[in-house]
Amino acid sequence: MECEIIELLAARDERGIELIARQYEKLIRYIAGTILGDRETSVEECVNDVYLKLWEHGAGYDYEKASFRTYLKAITRNTALNYLRKLKKLEEVESADESDTLRSEYIDYSQNLEQRVIDQEEADALNRALGTLKKRDKELILRRFYYLQSTRQIAEAMDMSENAVDSKLSRLRKKVRKIYEKEVAG
Repeated sequence: MECEIIELLAARDERGIELIARQYEKLIRYIAGTILGDRETSVEECVNDVYLKLWEHGAGYDYEKASFRTYLKAITRNTALNYLRKLKKLEEVESADESDTLRSEYIDYSQNLEQRVIDQEEADALNRALGTLKKRDKELILRRFYYLQSTRQIAEAMDMSENAVDSKLSRLRKKVRKIYEKEVAG
């Protein structure tokens, strides 16, 4: 199915998007909804933007890097987070005075190359630290910090109590922090 989707996208055949919608729309909506909350219009726009990004860039997908499902989840997460940032910025602009607005529009810290290199090195160290975890522990971390799920959502999905989720996440944070600090220092 995934190969067929990629081939259809490469051929600019709309059936590729139809297959993605049929196979993955619930997943896309779930991720977008988890991040954007009850902003139904934004969730709908986000889902449409995910399809557009897949249409424009899906043919360039690299099988070697990750499964198509993982690629799709990353695109959805990043698109939803971008929407969330825009929404928060709009909310801030509505409540901020004019000088704050001008300052936030003209200062772009993401252009700092040195900081981007440091960020990438730290992300690599974090990925190595996460790679040392058991599958279930890694899923807990990803659900909480990557997909931004609540303790209740995680507890229901993983058949755990909310207290167990909180306790386990606390222990895992300490464990990952310790491994991460060793990675960054060494």
